[in-house]
Amino acid sequence: MKVTVEDVSPVQKRLQVEIPGEQVAIEFDRATKRIGQHVKIDGFRKGKAPKSLIKRYHGDLIQEEVLESLIRETFPKALEETDLKLITEPRLDKAGELKEGEPFSYSALLDLWPEFELPQYKGVKIERPPIEVTEEEVDEQLQALRRHFGAIESVEEERPVEEGDIVIVDFEGFHEGEPVEGLSEENYYLEVGSGYFNEEFEKKLIGAEKGKEVEIEVSYPEDALNENVAGKTILYKVTVKDIKKRVMPELDDEFAQKFGPQYKTIEDLRNRLRQQIEQDKKEAQERAMRQQLIDKILSEVDFPLPESLVEKKLVQMVDNVISHLNERGMDLESTGMSEERLKEKMREDAERQVKMEIVLDKIAEKEDISVSNEELMDYVKVSPEMRNIDPAQVSSAIAEYVLPKLRAKNTIDFLLKHAEIVDEEVE
Repeated sequence: MKVTVEDVSPVQKRLQVEIPGEQVAIEFDRATKRIGQHVKIDGFRKGKAPKSLIKRYHGDLIQEEVLESLIRETFPKALEETDLKLITEPRLDKAGELKEGEPFSYSALLDLWPEFELPQYKGVKIERPPIEVTEEEVDEQLQALRRHFGAIESVEEERPVEEGDIVIVDFEGFHEGEPVEGLSEENYYLEVGSGYFNEEFEKKLIGAEKGKEVEIEVSYPEDALNENVAGKTILYKVTVKDIKKRVMPELDDEFAQKFGPQYKTIEDLRNRLRQQIEQDKKEAQERAMRQQLIDKILSEVDFPLPESLVEKKLVQMVDNVISHLNERGMDLESTGMSEERLKEKMREDAERQVKMEIVLDKIAEKEDISVSNEELMDYVKVSPEMRNIDPAQVSSAIAEYVLPKLRAKNTIDFLLKHAEIVDEEVE
């Protein structure tokens, strides 16, 4: 067996294997005998037909079995000769023509761990963002609660749409006079000014009258996720069928008491909201410091990324988007998005995540950072995604997703512990 390694890129090599004709002949003979024992050819008892007839009637099956057997037998030995550290499973690249008694060659692509020197990762200087809860923030949370518990009623007086209204509309979008796929709805609920639908659309809807059709033009950027509208100016024909408004409760003690017996007055509710905002800001502060730390370390190192890892990360990210859409009764097609366009938009983030994981993995290896059984069990117990996995697949899911995730978290904890943290200056 002849083994050669060809450089494709700094993180990928092509392993080429050539098997001598004698070995190919032996494997053909073995496959013919195995298959001959199990097939029935007219005029012969099972297992007694001559090899020439077995090859004539079952040549494709023999070829398939020989190919699989040759690669299965030779590839591990060829890989051993290279002494390469793989980052993902090898992928069959090319296979030559397989003929009995003649040399056979094939090649496989091998993705390798990138080689790089770790930057200084201990003592990294990061800033701790301040935590301050203002009364304006408490007021915003109270108003959000009012909106949540407010009643929605139709507007009785004859007036046009105003900001903050909830309107029920029928609409259809056109480009150059032709309807655009996926841009038509009936009885669509839209809160004007929320920005959830489209800011430009909602702004131009203000002043529209109930029962009348209005035309609204919206220009979309070239990189819009919806391929049906990207780079186009869409003309929407919109009919306002109803105008509703929120009737919000008074912010008094009675309103506060809706949230439990521990809230006697509106001030009790304000205090609870203040505590929650402070807790949220502490968590945001922690996330910001971790992000700073990762950004600073990654900025000090550069290396080529294995494309297979980037592609795998993109598939995970797209799957997450599809899952979120499915939870809302939607799919990619209904939003005008495609998997390829999503991948294009998400590529930069995927590359950054892959780079971060590789660097953290190398730091964890150098510092001997691991995951305890207790941490693993605690995560599996509370993790919602683990509840949806088939029990037979749990162990592989833990090895592929959970352990790397927890190890990365422990590595960032280690880096934070050894970082130089200073309070951010507040202007």
